[in-house]
Amino acid sequence: MMISSKIFLSLSLLALVLFMGGASIPAQAVDLSERRGLQEMVVSVKFLDRAIEMYKAIAGWEVAYRGAAPTDQAIHWGVPADTLIEQAVLRVPGSEKGYLRLVKFLGTEQVRIRSSARPFDTGAIFNFNTLVKDLEGVFEDMRDHGFSGFADPTYYTIFGKSYGGAMLRGHDGVVINLLYRVDDPYADVPPFTKMSHVVNATQMVDDYAVSLDFFQNKMGWHVRWEASPTWPEDGSSNMSIPNNLLLEGKVTEMAASFIFDPDADGGSIEIFNFTGVSGADFSHRAHPPNLGVLMYRVHVPDLETYVEEIAENGVKFARPMKTLPVALYGQVKSAIVKAPSGAWIELFEQQSAPL
Repeated sequence: MMISSKIFLSLSLLALVLFMGGASIPAQAVDLSERRGLQEMVVSVKFLDRAIEMYKAIAGWEVAYRGAAPTDQAIHWGVPADTLIEQAVLRVPGSEKGYLRLVKFLGTEQVRIRSSARPFDTGAIFNFNTLVKDLEGVFEDMRDHGFSGFADPTYYTIFGKSYGGAMLRGHDGVVINLLYRVDDPYADVPPFTKMSHVVNATQMVDDYAVSLDFFQNKMGWHVRWEASPTWPEDGSSNMSIPNNLLLEGKVTEMAASFIFDPDADGGSIEIFNFTGVSGADFSHRAHPPNLGVLMYRVHVPDLETYVEEIAENGVKFARPMKTLPVALYGQVKSAIVKAPSGAWIELFEQQSAPL
């Protein structure tokens, strides 16, 4: 059977229109009216199907949404309006926070944001964190799926509590930090099988004082903790720093964790800084459409007031306020700020309760 070129062209245009935002976006399936703080991490991937299947396998997550992002999303992220963006939202089954949104930009040049980076290299977003109940098992499973650990799992004590941890790098330069609670139960965490929802994401910063001031004073976030970590007696760490440098005290570290406010039901943002060791800086690559951990998405009720407040504090905006549809949340207001590390923080407010 012959199909005329006109009909074929029409079908092609229809497919293109659907892909560029005509595909339906679920009516606000997640109610964020009571949530303030880190809601999701956005990760830019080269191979979307492969990444989805991998996270389903290693994390036990489900696909909450898959489809095309609207043209408004490309515009808001500062890429050409005709850039096609396919996306998928992954989550712990049934959960309403700590999502991972995978995005694939089509037909555009990309580089890895933190290309071949070591943990102490600065700039952009270093990793995102999840809780696990079987540290050794998840670690090995991730290695079976192509991730590589910076070190084998380590165990340590901080603030009087025992933890285990491991960091692995995999697809598109993405680093996942696994956190294991040795003594504490997981009653405060939505039920999960392999990996919890995303609870935190970290930046390696060049200037600790500047970044601390940015989050604490300019952004007005609450400091959950601030610490100078100590290392095991053998000098081992998961940061790829030679043991002798740690044992001799030639390398020191400062770290802090921030949350939107003390009562916020959302994830946290951490900063780490090393003195005595330095490397590459990737802050200039920390923007769409580049590959890797791309940005934080933070839900902020009364966004316009908050934006005015932080602007008066000297916060600079990478992208101005815009209203656009975002899958699972419906219509949102959004503005994007840039941290001193170059990391993008998208501040957004859901405009109405779910239908």
